[in-house]
Amino acid sequence: MSKNLIQGIADLYVAPKSLFNTLAEKKGWSVIVFFLLLLVNTGVMYAFYAGMSPMWLVEQQISAIAHTLSPAEIETTRAAMGHMADKTKYIVAASVLVMTPIMLAIIAVYLMLVGNPGKKRPYGDWYAMTVWVSLPGLLNVLGLAVLILLSSTPDMPINTPNYLSVNQLFLQLGPQDAWFSWAESLNLIYLWTTALTAVGLKCWSGYSTIKASLLAVAPLLIIYGLWALFI
Repeated sequence: MSKNLIQGIADLYVAPKSLFNTLAEKKGWSVIVFFLLLLVNTGVMYAFYAGMSPMWLVEQQISAIAHTLSPAEIETTRAAMGHMADKTKYIVAASVLVMTPIMLAIIAVYLMLVGNPGKKRPYGDWYAMTVWVSLPGLLNVLGLAVLILLSSTPDMPINTPNYLSVNQLFLQLGPQDAWFSWAESLNLIYLWTTALTAVGLKCWSGYSTIKASLLAVAPLLIIYGLWALFI
């Protein structure tokens, strides 16, 4: 069993079962990790957009949607985006602060419904698990911070935060390609968080490895499977 918070974070990556067997007794750890996720994600995303010139940011946004617009619409959209460009860093930071807890809450509801036979655990425990299995995403964000620091210019491509996506690693599709959004949003970190979720479900619900794995991967398969059907 994990003996302290630092060991708990380390155990998540190397011995997650030990961590999950400890969480029920160490609820305060999850609160600290929640705010760690929130602050790091918000801070790095703010820093990513803060240094960009408004003109660069607008052109990046336009290039992502230009294939769907007429020349007149491009100019109108460019003008509208130009008015908001200098506020993008604040909008993104606020979105992270608001959407992160909401998305964690939704995932926690799912885990509670599929992993709580006999209602043995309260919703708060499942929310805590959701927070912890999201920690690999912190490595992704810290990797982005390194890319920001190493970049010779603050004007970076706006899809840089998705550097571990299937698209950027393997497919190299452009915005005009039908599968671009699908592949750009599918991040390899999801595989890691899914595996951790499976371990958590097995520890807390007593499921077999196969059942826990199927329940953990089901949301990913449903979301991206249905999305693929409509491409």
